[in-house]
Amino acid sequence: IRSEAEVTDPKSRPAKDKLTWKFKMTNTRDAAWASSKAFVLDAARINLPSGKKSLAVSAHPVESNGADGYGRGVEYVKASIEHYSKMWYEYPYPMAVNVAANIAGMEYPGIVFCGWKAKKGDAWEVIDHEFGHNWFPMIVGSNERKFGWMDEGFNTFINDLSSTEFNNGEYKPQPVNMHGIGVGVIGNPYFENIMVMPDGMAENNIGFNLYLKPSWALHILRDQILGKERFDYAFRQYIHNWAYKHPMPSDFFRTMENAAGEDLSWFWRSWFLNNWKMDQGIAEVRQVNSSSFRGYTIKVDNLEKMPMPIILGIKTKSGKTDIVKVPVDVWMRNTSWIVRYPTTEELVEVVLDPQQVLPDSNFENNKWTAGN
Repeated sequence: IRSEAEVTDPKSRPAKDKLTWKFKMTNTRDAAWASSKAFVLDAARINLPSGKKSLAVSAHPVESNGADGYGRGVEYVKASIEHYSKMWYEYPYPMAVNVAANIAGMEYPGIVFCGWKAKKGDAWEVIDHEFGHNWFPMIVGSNERKFGWMDEGFNTFINDLSSTEFNNGEYKPQPVNMHGIGVGVIGNPYFENIMVMPDGMAENNIGFNLYLKPSWALHILRDQILGKERFDYAFRQYIHNWAYKHPMPSDFFRTMENAAGEDLSWFWRSWFLNNWKMDQGIAEVRQVNSSSFRGYTIKVDNLEKMPMPIILGIKTKSGKTDIVKVPVDVWMRNTSWIVRYPTTEELVEVVLDPQQVLPDSNFENNKWTAGN
């Protein structure tokens, strides 16, 4: 719309002394705008699932232009809005404007302000994050002053999925070692309960409590407990039911349970209502040869308050590997559980959570090796 060369060309601007711009948006909880004669302007059509259209706009100074910066700004805006619209809830506003500004990042309905120096993956991440806020807390109007995790945490979670999909994984996030998180963060009394209001938290803890811990929780709920199909359906129902309304944490918990068809009270207590720790350990591996069962029994202990599914990586003498998953329900009345693994081969190794997707706080009791 307006190139670098046109920025210093007086003919690129209307000759009038004053211009009047009129904007209209519905279902917005806030408003912002920006104006500068230094803007390079770029735009592209956003295709929404219903067939409606919106407009992606990038407004940035010459210093932010270029393929490694906001020269790709419109591409980033368009991809972000189209992903969230397809995945969760259709974008409701007529435009989506990214402004390269002198702040790190701030969101408003239909317009975001992102640091003008951001390059490559950083530029994508800040644009995607700030536009993700149009879903939380702009569409789903949670109280970010009281429950910051309901917008920052949910947004961080959906950002991970968006970044994984963008341009065939160009900026795909690296897998998180949840064992390290379990050792250092989850259940650590240094970090407050995430239900504490943000102004009651130590400032250095806000990044973990409001952004990361809720996001980790939702990833585990999606990938290890409910499965992608059930989780995505339930999360969409939450957004749909509470669009342009003001949910409390209990509304989120209840909606997810109702839509997923499962009691998740143990999960909310572990991650949100308390600051519990997880520790599973392999207590015993025993070979069994009887008329009714031939194979191995693997005794797993739940040594802390946070229950999680059992995930076992099993390796036989021939080199065969297997993954065995046991649902979290086994901990309802037990602190130990026997996993029966039928096989005619000799086991040489059993590892709890071999891909480190659960926040186990003590990995020293997670491995059994034959002969030890």
